[in-house]
Amino acid sequence: MAALDKNRKRIGFGIRLAGFVVILTAVLSYAVYVLTPKYDYGICSMRQFYSLEPDTVDVLAVGTSLTYTDLNTNILWAEYGIAAFDLASAEQPFWATYYYLKEALKVQKPKVVLLDLKAITYLEDRVSRTRTVLSTFGIRDPLSRVRAIRECVEPEEFWQYAAAFPQIHTNYEGLKAEDFRLPPSNGGRGSSWKGYIEKNATTAHVTPEMDFSFNTARNVNPHEAEYFEKILQLCIDEEVPVLLIGYPNADYLHDHWFYCTAFELAEGYGVSGINYNLPQSRPKINYSTDCADWQHLNIHGSMVFTRALAEDLRKRYDLPDHRGDPEYASYDLCAEQWFAKYPQYDRRNYKTFLEEAMH
Repeated sequence: MAALDKNRKRIGFGIRLAGFVVILTAVLSYAVYVLTPKYDYGICSMRQFYSLEPDTVDVLAVGTSLTYTDLNTNILWAEYGIAAFDLASAEQPFWATYYYLKEALKVQKPKVVLLDLKAITYLEDRVSRTRTVLSTFGIRDPLSRVRAIRECVEPEEFWQYAAAFPQIHTNYEGLKAEDFRLPPSNGGRGSSWKGYIEKNATTAHVTPEMDFSFNTARNVNPHEAEYFEKILQLCIDEEVPVLLIGYPNADYLHDHWFYCTAFELAEGYGVSGINYNLPQSRPKINYSTDCADWQHLNIHGSMVFTRALAEDLRKRYDLPDHRGDPEYASYDLCAEQWFAKYPQYDRRNYKTFLEEAMH
């Protein structure tokens, strides 16, 4: 009897200890979230992604700022009924993209992953403190987060970032009510946001001109190349098609040979893509009016590009039109709110437009 009572006490203690650890972990994780800056170009898209209903993303776009400024998810939904999400952060290296994608594929089974090629041009093997926080602290799974952090920083700095608080503890001085909101306010875009971040400025550039017959691959950062290939293998293992995307940008002259390397590496995995900077693939972008800056498209440019992309996607993949499906109501709400904010880009009332588009 005494032995039985002792075992019960041990079991009871073990249960209480496990419960304490779970509660402590949850509290600390939430504290890290509260203290982490909620920039829309940082952790917001990853945190927002967790709030989606399972298996409601058909097109998952991952990568750098070119992803979230150029691919207008509202146009894809409103005009084509394509359920898409931009899962990206500023200057995101491929190793962060890899862990973002691993998290995403736990809950979504997209019909295609669009992989932004811009990171193949990054030469630095590590990233800055700010970019490390922006591209890793939104990952909810602690193991995935610390593994992503490990790839971003020098070994001697790892524990400062893995523990999180040494990097963000001073942010408590500027906390606002919205910092406690989960999911975040996403730059004021609300809880239905699908990752697109508009740039409303316009800077004039010229169409990139070069001799495209020179397709020689250039040596790239081995760290980026390693994780580029890991992303391709992950998609193969998960049986999710992946399409490489070269987003149109005015600085493409610098990128061309790096992109050639990416396409060359991808051939070994049976993966191809579309480089929208090449003359034969370039959409009708007006580089003097459709650019926000030297790399990103503005709102009008994103609409021109997204329509071209949508037509290419529909030729390659079976992408159903989900408009009118109650399970995808958040896509309706996201587009409706966006067009209400930018009515100059919507010729008609969005609700009327949606009703007419479905008939």
